Amino acid sequence: MTEALRPLKPLQASSDSQSPQPGPGPIPRSTSTAGPPKKRAVCSQCRIRKVRCDGSADVCQNCDRLGFECSFQQLTNKSPGPYVVKFPERRRRTQACIPCHAKKMRCLGELPSCSSCVRRNRVCVYPGARRQGSAADSSTVAVGLDDKCSEDSPPDREDLGMVYAAPGLAPDPGTAMSLISDYFEHLYPLPSFAFLHRPTVLLRWRDGTMNETLKLAICAITSLQLQRSSLCHDLWVQQAEQLTLQQIGRASIFHLQALLLVIRYRIESGDFPTAFMLAALAARTALALRLNYERPELPEVAQEARRRLFWAVYLLDDFFCVGLREFELCPEETIHLQLPCDEDYFEAGQHVHTGLLRPGPSDNAAIPGLRGVFLRLTSMRRAVMRFNRRVGLGEELSSTIGTSIRRFEEELSSLKANLRPLEQYSVPNLTSCPWQAQFIMLHMSWHQCHCDLYRLGLDGYSEAAPSPILAAIHPRGRIAMQFKCFEHAESIIRIVSDFSSHGNGECLLERDAAVCAFESARLVMFGSRTPGATSSLDLAISKARLSLDMITRFFPYSASTHLLRKDLERLIASYSVRLALQTQEAPSEPDTPSARPSTKVSQYASSRQRLSVQSLLLQSDFVDDSSEIAGMTHGAGSEAATVSCTQPNARIPHSVPGSSSEVANAPRKSAWGTTGQPYPPSGQTQQVGSCLDAGQEDAGLIFNPWMGFAGSEDMYGVSGRPPDEEF
Repeated sequence: MTEALRPLKPLQASSDSQSPQPGPGPIPRSTSTAGPPKKRAVCSQCRIRKVRCDGSADVCQNCDRLGFECSFQQLTNKSPGPYVVKFPERRRRTQACIPCHAKKMRCLGELPSCSSCVRRNRVCVYPGARRQGSAADSSTVAVGLDDKCSEDSPPDREDLGMVYAAPGLAPDPGTAMSLISDYFEHLYPLPSFAFLHRPTVLLRWRDGTMNETLKLAICAITSLQLQRSSLCHDLWVQQAEQLTLQQIGRASIFHLQALLLVIRYRIESGDFPTAFMLAALAARTALALRLNYERPELPEVAQEARRRLFWAVYLLDDFFCVGLREFELCPEETIHLQLPCDEDYFEAGQHVHTGLLRPGPSDNAAIPGLRGVFLRLTSMRRAVMRFNRRVGLGEELSSTIGTSIRRFEEELSSLKANLRPLEQYSVPNLTSCPWQAQFIMLHMSWHQCHCDLYRLGLDGYSEAAPSPILAAIHPRGRIAMQFKCFEHAESIIRIVSDFSSHGNGECLLERDAAVCAFESARLVMFGSRTPGATSSLDLAISKARLSLDMITRFFPYSASTHLLRKDLERLIASYSVRLALQTQEAPSEPDTPSARPSTKVSQYASSRQRLSVQSLLLQSDFVDDSSEIAGMTHGAGSEAATVSCTQPNARIPHSVPGSSSEVANAPRKSAWGTTGQPYPPSGQTQQVGSCLDAGQEDAGLIFNPWMGFAGSEDMYGVSGRPPDEEF
């Protein structure tokens, strides 16, 4: 049986026997005696690349065309021996570069830089090979993990997407040292960046014990703020963010410091949704570490660093919520820390009593300094914004409005009176102050707090109180509020002018300075058309240009102030047109702007929340996709939802408890002071003076990005832009 299965010889014999016999005629030349066919020579390069080689002498056609060193090229003076193969350089990579991968773009993988990065003038960096077991390349090392975290990591940590440094990706020691020094020179004077202790950070850098994630974040934000476009700061911040998220379950002071810098990078680069979500993670981390409580057993430097880190998280609220309690990261009732001290005490590690955020009887001898006073002023501005929202919703009785305004005035006057002589505003104090950014931001914010308080009484202004509220205020009181509002706006313009002339033009400023300059320009130009204005329209436009020049000069590339600059340019152009028309015909009042549609979130939330124009949450464009939970349904419910989405300015049903329509239209015993009159019915509004807003009455029912009131001003927040505008 076995022999029958191996018919090799019979088959060969059979094939020979069945071969055709030669016929008559000339006998062909026999080839049976010829040896095997000669193999064509293949060079080593073509064999490695697995391509056909023509075997030409000296150099094959492929190597000649591609410029490779062909193995056929043997030097005559070289002793014979095995040829050392020189591997050809790879012209393409099978893996996309890091910038294209991060932006989800097609990458052709050319070396040394892909064509996509070359067209966009980006630094093209390819990732290194991942470590596979014990066969790990020496250049492929993990980035950002300190020794402790590396020892505690499980063996299968690479499966979670660990980030490895490609050659040239991490900043070299010279670049990192230069960026760290620039951070303390340019960014550290700002309130939101003063949570790092300079001597400690520099000492750890020299000793090589600095946290790698923090180093990447410092280098990234410094490169962005100082416009070091030649550096790959976008890759550094991406690595710092990923490394922080990988350690999300291990709260650490260093990771929180790096996370704060990553959030600021996302804000300045225009990635507002990511910054908003990461801010919540930062607040959770701070609370997990109990940074809102004192730890007196720690050294003085550690205590002050903890305080400053938490106050930096506290200041993040001004980018998104602007006094709206629903979005607050750190409610003030949960903060049990004293305010940060002056820089001299922090550098020397000395203890000083600075008092709490809300000063008490025991804080009379406290020395808060510029940073502490700025935090107290920030708390007051948020309280003013909450007060304005209550007034707009009809939740504040008109009989108590005057009392609340006087209380705010007393607190602001007391705060300014507690400033030391060298901290009071004057041009000599400005020029001699070593922290000019803190100095002017403090005084601009103090005047802006008054503007936020008094603009409720501006007839026709988009952020004014509703017409029924204005009707309940005595005309003399409204005139006094208007005069004080325009006076403080002029003071902000004066500070802007003094800083442009006498200040340090190389220092950086926070976004709040741009907000104050923007709002003061709006108020000054609006006040120029009111009776008894102190500035004519042409003078008001020239003052507004000073604010625009400041925003353009100190925030040329900031995405967070881009829309402020564009809106102010449009507003100045609109008033300039009116100024030109004044010599020919009577100036026309601006048309009432339409409120920005809010079809992506709940209409009830939009009515109650009333986000500020300066809130970056408005530019985040979050979409509530709750309608997709139950799939496509048909019926009355879906029709009602369609009507709600297609009519963003539709009035809210009265049957919803707690909605603004119920609050605004419900009878109140003393809603208008001593008159006791409730809100007038819809369509029966009470005109106040020369009100320019035809739709301002009953404005609590209409969504408005600033205060929820439909205004008459030509420039109104973001309403003049298409919703899908990109920058």
